[in-house]
Amino acid sequence: MFLRGVLGVSVLIPCLLSANDNIERISVFGNYNPVALNQMPSALFVLTKEQIDSVVGSSALDVLTQVPGINVQKSGVSQEIFLRGAETNFVIIQIDGVQVNNPLDTRGGSFDLGALSKDVIQRVEVIKGAQSSIYGSDAIAGVINFITYDSEFTTSSLSATLRSNGSQHLSGNLSFGSAMFGATIVNSDNATTGDEQKSIELTAHETLNLKNDSETQLSARYSDYQQKAIADQSGGILFNPNSIKDDKQGQVFSASIRHLETVSANYQLALQAEVFDSNESLSTPGIAPFFSAPPTTSENDYSYYKLRWLNGIQLDSLFLTAGLDYKSEQGETKGRMEMFTFSETGEIISFELPTNYNIERDNLAAFVDAKWQFNGVTVFAGARYDDTKRFDDQTTWKLGASYQLSEQIRLFANTGTAFKLPSLYALSNNLIGNPNLKPEQATNHDFGIEASFENSTVSLSVFNYDYTDLVDFDFTTFSLVNRSQITSSGAELIVTGELTDALSYHFDITYVELETSENEVLTGRPEWQGGAGLNYQYNDIISTSASFDYVGDTVGSSLHSGQGNIYDLDAYHRLDLTTRWLWQSNIQFDFYVQNIFDADYQVAVGVPSDDLGLGVRVHWIIE
Repeated sequence: MFLRGVLGVSVLIPCLLSANDNIERISVFGNYNPVALNQMPSALFVLTKEQIDSVVGSSALDVLTQVPGINVQKSGVSQEIFLRGAETNFVIIQIDGVQVNNPLDTRGGSFDLGALSKDVIQRVEVIKGAQSSIYGSDAIAGVINFITYDSEFTTSSLSATLRSNGSQHLSGNLSFGSAMFGATIVNSDNATTGDEQKSIELTAHETLNLKNDSETQLSARYSDYQQKAIADQSGGILFNPNSIKDDKQGQVFSASIRHLETVSANYQLALQAEVFDSNESLSTPGIAPFFSAPPTTSENDYSYYKLRWLNGIQLDSLFLTAGLDYKSEQGETKGRMEMFTFSETGEIISFELPTNYNIERDNLAAFVDAKWQFNGVTVFAGARYDDTKRFDDQTTWKLGASYQLSEQIRLFANTGTAFKLPSLYALSNNLIGNPNLKPEQATNHDFGIEASFENSTVSLSVFNYDYTDLVDFDFTTFSLVNRSQITSSGAELIVTGELTDALSYHFDITYVELETSENEVLTGRPEWQGGAGLNYQYNDIISTSASFDYVGDTVGSSLHSGQGNIYDLDAYHRLDLTTRWLWQSNIQFDFYVQNIFDADYQVAVGVPSDDLGLGVRVHWIIE
């Protein structure tokens, strides 16, 4: 069944549990405040390793399709992740607790999750709503954390996956006591969309006990990838099959060290340092007649380092977390854009426009977070002050509560504010950038009820998010400006349960209504979407999982006709099947069938669905 939890990749302050406390507790990465799952005031979702392995797909993008309220759109070498209708760059993406959003890309801060293999993901945790009071800039719609290391599973293993669409995956982990080293190789050639990908990922994790009552965690990840695909907005393989493909190549390195120490029964200390470095080159042939999407090449180098100091204090039923963090980031782009104009005689003249810029910025922040519990009520409050240097200082806050109305029924609610600094691209691009942009702002409200019965759990949440001062393109000034406002409101229903000891199920449906101040056309965001699944355990050896996904009508845009046009994309559904066979105690086979009904639909204009396909994965635990 799907579990509901809170973002908790790194438990930097140990959980304080009594001997008879059987309720799982997970700490929010950022404030390290241990919270029981039945006390959380926010809309949260967790995918376990078993659920991830049952997903028919090869990347983190495929995994995210299983999260209620998220719609994924892949077109060319770009991607969109819409969380409750919010923009892609409104969500912080973390891998093992390290933020990987790239503020140099044209989307203003996304990350290519197509380069993160599904095989390395141990757990996915999603928290929805404004989270700047913990995370600072960028977390104005939520946070998604991919965890690639689980200290409870440190055995050596080897797995290989083959799929009928031409993709091959090889992944291995070597364990040496508390140290774990991993490698994953992907070679993918998707005949349906024309996409191609090659990548290699290397990971290393270590946990040390340097002194009593302390723990030091080290983590590092390196990825080298190349992707080729027909350009976004070009009409895809259906309308532009002979197009020269975009070519993207890159390397990403991230690392962190976290030291946790219990100083006394009531005081806990945490220190953290993390680094991130991304180098990416992109060559695109443009989209004819090239006035709206000219040929471009670029090389983007982005890096940051971050330091954090935390203090946790326990005072009876009150738990306080207070701390400081400092982030320094730098971005540099070198490239060119081939522009076109007309001569006096009407001839088309081309010329090159350089797209070079270099920008740095620092951020210093202080924050406090509190949890207070009394009888059946748990109250959460937090505030954060960010000294953003070149922008006005930002103060964000959150307030939430969970009330156990009865043994079966729990009520929860939260409200808060958030901000997002303008991306380095938006500030500095020499064609449309604007150094006078202001931070984007958000305010959110969530209310919900969760009912637990003997064999099932029902959770209903109602939400309203207001986004203001949004960055938009202004044709009059031919630059980016702050002017837009979007309101996202709706409801989300999640049901999980067991029909028998061997048969479990889940069901979810999300409704999102969007309103815009500038009457913008918001592409790729359906009003209705949902999913359902069944898992049947035949015996100790064989089990089967069926996953059904539904995405309602959406709007798409494309330039393949020579000018920008809007298209209506029909609703679609998809059914996937996974059968697991434990051949021996340490050897397991997963058999995949994708898009069983061979549903014909477009995920973006000209980008078709996957064909009916087969796949097999073998996983060997090396004893």
